[in-house]
Amino acid sequence: MVNPPSSAPALQRLGSRLEQAGLRWLYVLVGLPVLTDAVETGGLPASPREWVTQIVVGFVIAALVRQVRKEHLAVLQLARSDALTGLWNRRAFEDAIEDECARARRSRHPLSLIYLDLDHFKQINDRNGHEQGDRVLQQLAAAIAQSVRARVDRGFRIGGDEFAVVLPGSQLAQAETVVARIREHCARSNPIWIGGPLGISAGIVELDAQETVVAFVQRADAAMYREKPLRRP
Repeated sequence: MVNPPSSAPALQRLGSRLEQAGLRWLYVLVGLPVLTDAVETGGLPASPREWVTQIVVGFVIAALVRQVRKEHLAVLQLARSDALTGLWNRRAFEDAIEDECARARRSRHPLSLIYLDLDHFKQINDRNGHEQGDRVLQQLAAAIAQSVRARVDRGFRIGGDEFAVVLPGSQLAQAETVVARIREHCARSNPIWIGGPLGISAGIVELDAQETVVAFVQRADAAMYREKPLRRP
């Protein structure tokens, strides 16, 4: 499985906030048994042994809470990952594109979006079976992961054989270079069992400061479908 090029920003920020909040609460939890005992009895532990016991119980509670938090974050990440390709899924894409558009407007930095679609994917499935079709999807995901900047750009499988790549800080020409790299990786894969290199159609757009997120995504999708007939033999 291909590892995601980077974490989705919303998930990354959520993890950071939980981590910061969690560290503060862990200190509170360590002392919680002492505080609880003080409220119930009206006084603090009477002996060193009682103090040690209460503090140990607090550390146990803190450790359990921290483990639950880690497992919760792992579940959140799993819910936003595509199991087949290892890229992020549509849900993660919707969160990421909202965040990146807002960030691009605030910082006045460029933002580019690439929509990708495999050429003749139905024929690949019909001729070679869905198992081989899955391998083709994995090869495209690997090409995306190898062609983008780690921890900056993000790749997503948004459904079927459609993929998206979000490129913060990139203008149209830079996005076109990324597509060229993806196509180069696909050409080198040259899977014999589908009769030749993987072909992809790409829609490449740069965010206009005045357009909505929906319009931005629709423009990328439309650009991809305009290119598709041009790539048919």
